[in-house]
Amino acid sequence: MSGIHIHPHDILDEGPSAIMERVGRMDGVRYLLPEMNTIFERNPYPSGVLPHNPVHPVVMGTGTFHTPLRTRELHPRLYQKEDATLSEGADSLAVLLEAVKGTSYEVVPWVNLLNGHFKGDVEANGVFDFRGRPVDHWLCPNGPDVVGMWTEVLAATSERYGCTTFLLDRIRYPDWAGKTVNPSGIFSCFCDRCRAKMDDQGINTDLLQLDMVLIASLLSAKQFDQAVDVMTTSESMQAWVRFKQDNVSEFIEKLTASLAERNPSIVCWLDLWPPSYAWLLGQDYARLTRVSPALKHFPYHKLGGGADVQGLIRYFASTPEEQEHAFRAFQRLFGMSYPITYEQFVRQGFPIEFVSVENDKVRRQSQPGTYIFSGIQMWNLSTEELTQAIGEARRSAADDLLYYCYGWAGEELFDAAGSCKAGENEGG
Repeated sequence: MSGIHIHPHDILDEGPSAIMERVGRMDGVRYLLPEMNTIFERNPYPSGVLPHNPVHPVVMGTGTFHTPLRTRELHPRLYQKEDATLSEGADSLAVLLEAVKGTSYEVVPWVNLLNGHFKGDVEANGVFDFRGRPVDHWLCPNGPDVVGMWTEVLAATSERYGCTTFLLDRIRYPDWAGKTVNPSGIFSCFCDRCRAKMDDQGINTDLLQLDMVLIASLLSAKQFDQAVDVMTTSESMQAWVRFKQDNVSEFIEKLTASLAERNPSIVCWLDLWPPSYAWLLGQDYARLTRVSPALKHFPYHKLGGGADVQGLIRYFASTPEEQEHAFRAFQRLFGMSYPITYEQFVRQGFPIEFVSVENDKVRRQSQPGTYIFSGIQMWNLSTEELTQAIGEARRSAADDLLYYCYGWAGEELFDAAGSCKAGENEGG
């Protein structure tokens, strides 16, 4: 059965009855995934207005916690800033849980772990890039307080609300997007803990930083192919990629083990990047799916897989010729060979087969039996494009669909999703 992401403002502004009416027009949605804590994201992204929100035309995510658990009291050394709506008595998770009683819907809270407005000893737990600069609002998987904080928060959530399944998101190192495009955030983390750990594993951090400085200078000089060559052939860069993957995997292994000690009923699903990108951000599908029975990733073909591809290209390249060159190098770095120009990508995104290609990669890289949700883009596209994406996902190796997201989708998209009955688009 499929699912759909829901933001706190959807529940508070529209009410759960409106949500269930629209979602009920779709086909086979069982799981409602309300966001417990926001990231720094414009709703909707990157432009436009919320099409059916009666209160707010646009909502800016501020990285705050939206459930009244008093996170500072749960874990004083590191905690997340509480959202202002909590002081007014708002509790979007409780409202939704009450509304679904007696229905077929199941609520799976959606939690952003390493990205948000955190307080306490942020410096000791934060991410630092290759030039030693803090990456705002990101926690390091090696942070001494990160596993403890989320153990307390998720265990308290389960105890208070009865939820036993959670979708864990932002379980990676920074990418190049966010409030602004910041490619240097990719070259992390060089906090004291990560540097010491790399030294212990025989990774020469001085040589690694020199390679990163070289790549940055090549990109600035528009030598995109040469930058990719260094990225893909440097032994220190490859060791760093493996190091990041090990750190994220160890973080999730420690967290799931810690939660199991507190409450053996708690199950964690994972929200991952498409595999073509995931490796660079520290996500190893094979290892992560040893401790999680289900995952969602987001092969949004019109957006380039959820990555801000246009933002990255335009950060380094200004002329059409430079942008074409950068786009070809981008595809090569991430193992793609779609026969399109950058201009075509800007208009149409990747070809529709991106959806099935990425889903099939997920199946090959994940442990046998992993339940795979294919993320479906549900905004900034036409009903025909949505229908195509649903059909392509159903023809792929994915088990089901998870839509992103309720509040950004126009009325016609709910109806279009409802018209795509399971099995109707298979085998084409």
